[in-house]
Amino acid sequence: MLEFLFVRHDGLDSLRILLAALSFASGLVYLSHLDMPPSFVRTFLKTFTVGVLALLPLTYLDVVGPRLPALLLLSLALALSAVGDFFLALADQKRFFVYGLGSFLFAHIVFVLSFFPEASSPSIDAMAMITMTVLAAAILLWKLWSNLGRLAVPVVAYFAVIMVMVAVAFSVREASWMLGAGAMVFALSDSLIAVRKFLKPFPAINDAVWVTYCMAQFMIAGSMLRILVPA
Repeated sequence: MLEFLFVRHDGLDSLRILLAALSFASGLVYLSHLDMPPSFVRTFLKTFTVGVLALLPLTYLDVVGPRLPALLLLSLALALSAVGDFFLALADQKRFFVYGLGSFLFAHIVFVLSFFPEASSPSIDAMAMITMTVLAAAILLWKLWSNLGRLAVPVVAYFAVIMVMVAVAFSVREASWMLGAGAMVFALSDSLIAVRKFLKPFPAINDAVWVTYCMAQFMIAGSMLRILVPA
């Protein structure tokens, strides 16, 4: 946990630990509400988990120079993810699913913008991981296609954007393995949501979606903070 927070001994470390702990605890508590009917508590927990994590990059705003915009974009991407969580937690998913999809679409675009200044040409290993992820996404889209209906265009656009996010994440050579892996796990979580909505869900799919989603957000945030925040 301390490694993830990139402790700086600047007087804000306790706040950073609190924010990360609140996010982690909220995510764990939400697991017990996954299969419950929509409620205020369920919606709050789902939104709060990543919403409070979005505050973490803002504790490093003494960072100056060209990396400050990426730090702000990281916070914005996490906040947009929390907005998406809010919409996807509401009862009327016929109405609000598209709003949730749109929020996460913008979140992925902002993640790409935060990664892009640090990106360069990917390594051979990174290219292999990118290719594998894109092929898996293409196969899933092919299986989903007949069930997408009027959502075909937004779903394809969403998949395209998250594939770009995966590619750019793997192109940040200064990052640890967690950044590319986090983007892949995010793509996996989104793919499970598509399976749940448009195909036949399997037992414990809700748990799998939530656990992979939280893992992805922590991995991405931690990896980017290590790059953007000077020692």
